[in-house]
Amino acid sequence: MMGISRYAWLGLLLLTLLSYFQFPGNTYLESDTQIYLPMFERFRDPSLLARDPMVVRAHTSFTLYDELTAGLAWLGGLDFEPVLRALHLAARLALLAGVFLITRAMGLSELPAFACAGVYGLGGWVYGPSVLLVEYEPVPRALALGPLLLGVGLAAHERYLASGVAGAAAFLLHPTTAAPFWIVYVARLFVPDEPAVMKARLQALAPLAAAVVGLKIAASLQPGVTEPQAFFGRLDAAWEKLVRLRASYVYVSLWPRLYFWQYGLMLVAAAAAYCRLRRFLQPGLRFYLAGLAALGLASLPLSYLFLERLEWAMMPQLQPLRAILFLELFTMLLALVMAFELGCREGKWIAAGWWAAAGFAVGLYPRLLFVLLPPAIGWLAGGAWRALGAAAAAGLAAAQPFGLIVWRGAGRSNLLLALGLGALLAAASALWLRRPKLGAAAMVALTSLAFFLIPGSLRRPRAVPELDQLARWARATAPRDAVFLFPEAGRGSDPSVFRARSARAVYADWKGGGQINFFREFPGLWWSRWTETMERPFHAGRLTRFRELGIDYVVLNAQTPPPGGRLVFENSRYRVYDLR
Repeated sequence: MMGISRYAWLGLLLLTLLSYFQFPGNTYLESDTQIYLPMFERFRDPSLLARDPMVVRAHTSFTLYDELTAGLAWLGGLDFEPVLRALHLAARLALLAGVFLITRAMGLSELPAFACAGVYGLGGWVYGPSVLLVEYEPVPRALALGPLLLGVGLAAHERYLASGVAGAAAFLLHPTTAAPFWIVYVARLFVPDEPAVMKARLQALAPLAAAVVGLKIAASLQPGVTEPQAFFGRLDAAWEKLVRLRASYVYVSLWPRLYFWQYGLMLVAAAAAYCRLRRFLQPGLRFYLAGLAALGLASLPLSYLFLERLEWAMMPQLQPLRAILFLELFTMLLALVMAFELGCREGKWIAAGWWAAAGFAVGLYPRLLFVLLPPAIGWLAGGAWRALGAAAAAGLAAAQPFGLIVWRGAGRSNLLLALGLGALLAAASALWLRRPKLGAAAMVALTSLAFFLIPGSLRRPRAVPELDQLARWARATAPRDAVFLFPEAGRGSDPSVFRARSARAVYADWKGGGQINFFREFPGLWWSRWTETMERPFHAGRLTRFRELGIDYVVLNAQTPPPGGRLVFENSRYRVYDLR
């Protein structure tokens, strides 16, 4: 059994801070926090947002995310934002600690495991189900993935009770994210082993049992539930149409073919690395690698069957397709560990560079595996296979599968970056073997420098001073039950950010339509409101109809000609008219 030394903890803390503040960064009120924050406001003060159909249909019954956030805010006398940021930082540290333990269980020493955690901390997009390797926002899925991977790492080192506690924490925060971990954990209970080990594994179910009971109690006490979530039944034609419109990513049949090819290449890479590294892997980790990757692959046909053929209404909530994340995650880690195995144990620096480049590419630009995987496998096999792998890569580059162009544009820049970082990682490994202290410094420097080299915009919390000014005015001046409308916002996020910042109801907005996954009656209500007020261009003659619908304030662009009505607020971006 292996732990994490204090030096490793310091290194992981450094990686956490780089990942959070440098790259990929963090956001707030850019994604689903736009949904959760108004719900928190209503839980704290039930007089708020009572006329907002999205907020009064809270879908947080089966998670302690809301209770934890609200409780910590109350204890510290804080707003929700700093509490969520602190939880997000803690979850990201747990995430990287889990990756560190997993790669240690693959046979790496602390320094290479630190480098693997750093590469994973750069994040990456999981194509298809719209999730990330490192989530930018403090949403339940982001907070649950950290303790889940920590649980995998602890189980790989036979720390079963600690693993059960971490897995139970993930379950309390987001049961659907934690479900694959517990499926594999329970399956492993049926694998014969020494009696003491079997007993320890069984005892680790106690935290899960406590979590299930606690979640059931919390769900029964959930305040303000106006419509039960649709756990059973089928999607009718009208509901399915709106789910396909608002959440098309849950339909695997709508995914581009490229995604399936990418996951196929990841499976080949992971399988090749797994077979070569198998003798170094801890037995418990082998079970999790195979089990979680298999669940990810199985989620594709199972989702198609239950959602698209049987039309089970529960599937848009469960979204099992997100489990494909584990295939991408383990492919990245296995490729990186393979690079260290080839470089540090076998002295095959060119092969190590190819595998390190493939590991970087998984998170950076997965379609690069078309040209990186053949030479990586060729150099692994040796002999004539090297030339064959190079020829296959050249042929694929010429064929440009799915528009992959590696000699210009994004394809070239990402390929050069992956190859450059891979070569530097292999060189740092070689230096580490010959001159340990200098090599260690080089590896730490390279891992830290990677956070400054990855291209793309750094994620930072949304800053729109004019919108914040509008929200502060509404919170201080508008009645608590006031209803606002942004008829010119289209599918933009201004209305949903305003709702979160002001704690005032919004009649209709695009982001709020995401709740159609959870409730049967809401889709029709949301769609009727959207088509009535937001789908058509705004003109002054519509103010009378808005007033009849119960809308109190209309928020227009500052450049829009005055439509009539009483102007009550304006700044350089917005004008607000009182329709009461």
